[in-house]
Amino acid sequence: MNRDKAKGMLWGLIVGDALGSPIQFSGKDDHPWITEMVPCPVFNLPAGYWTDDGSMAMCIMDSYMRKNGYDLKDIGATFVKWLFEGYLSSMDGRAFDVGGATYRSVSAIARGSLVNGEERSQGNGSIMRFAPSYLIARSLKRPEIIHEVSDLTHASAAVRRVCDEFAAVLDEHLAGHRTTRGPGKELGRADVPNSGWSVESLTAALWAFNTTATFEEGMVAAVNLGGDSDSIGAIYGQIAGAYYGFDAIPERWMKSIKTPEKVGVLIDSFLAKVSRCD
Repeated sequence: MNRDKAKGMLWGLIVGDALGSPIQFSGKDDHPWITEMVPCPVFNLPAGYWTDDGSMAMCIMDSYMRKNGYDLKDIGATFVKWLFEGYLSSMDGRAFDVGGATYRSVSAIARGSLVNGEERSQGNGSIMRFAPSYLIARSLKRPEIIHEVSDLTHASAAVRRVCDEFAAVLDEHLAGHRTTRGPGKELGRADVPNSGWSVESLTAALWAFNTTATFEEGMVAAVNLGGDSDSIGAIYGQIAGAYYGFDAIPERWMKSIKTPEKVGVLIDSFLAKVSRCD
């Protein structure tokens, strides 16, 4: 596993989440065009604050660090700590921007359940945080881990299929092959979905990747779809980070993230513990 690409996936997730959050819930053309980190009027936050996408990804990395390995029960407990105590939230002491399915599922984890959701739970809440579980699964050669971590909040066969498709894209990119999955320029921007459904969010992120030639160009295309723009940005960031690598992510975006040093230490420490990162 190429460390630069793995690091690109994780930083791409955080950057895409924070870049897209100020215009989430907006119509595709009912928002200012985003090219830089700006304050988030939705939650009255300064520029560069990550949302639930980034927090839940950090929870997975944090658990792996503390437990010195994969511990599904502890990942669930860390989600609980995030939801009810604001652990690893960018808003000190408070979780925010939590989807209904995720809230219900993490509340169920607090009551002892590690598999939550039903077939209709097909939101993007598990693919927005996907990269850490993917890297763990790849390192341990246990592909079922991506389903186990997804099932903590979105136990749906349809979402598992999306996870498998997402993993296949990342496999291609880590191998140095540009994916041909998903739509390209044959799908006009007006017809690209921007909802919070997992299938549509992955489709939107792949469209942004397939119709652009750089990390930055694709990220701008992804988040400016509006709708669930923070999660579409986070998903695109993982896809593009795995292909272009960490060095392709604009440094000005990373420096604008809240506490970028702390975020960087968590990512670097996690990658150092995940085996096969060279």
